[in-house]
Amino acid sequence: MEQALKRLDIDKTLGRVVLTDGETRLDVPRLSMSKIIKVVKFLGIDGSKIYDKAQKTLSNNELDDVTKIALILEGIEEEQLIRIFSILLDLEDEDALALDPNEMLDIILVYAEKTNIAKTFSQVRQLYKVMFKKELPDIQTWLKQRQEQTQELQQKRLEAQDQVKEEEAKQEEVGTN
Repeated sequence: MEQALKRLDIDKTLGRVVLTDGETRLDVPRLSMSKIIKVVKFLGIDGSKIYDKAQKTLSNNELDDVTKIALILEGIEEEQLIRIFSILLDLEDEDALALDPNEMLDIILVYAEKTNIAKTFSQVRQLYKVMFKKELPDIQTWLKQRQEQTQELQQKRLEAQDQVKEEEAKQEEVGTN
């Protein structure tokens, strides 16, 4: 088996990212089954908690959209945000937290350029569904749901304003008679 893999010349890295110091290079490792399972596990446990908490905040009609987003982001710990990076890069969470946003974007670009990331995400969603018996919402669906909720809320506000105007008009009419 080892000889077969050597013949395939499989490199263990997808590419390298030059860190902000201009000298240090970070190898971007290939995805492995172990990493994918760890990501799915993270999504199923921590990710579900984050998503459920976000859903509660988003459904609170007493808050405006900016407040909702602020509360959701405030409730997510840095370690949770960076966890997928630490899994993919085989780094400790603290080391992944030390990466600057540009370095993280460079890493994402390497994965996007060198892998079929859409297919991988689709398979991660399927694995999540099998392991946790729940649907992992894709970003487009989630955003569409938020947009629909916002539109429904705006429609209800407009209807309530119209009702108030009608009541005021009726009271003015009664007052003038």
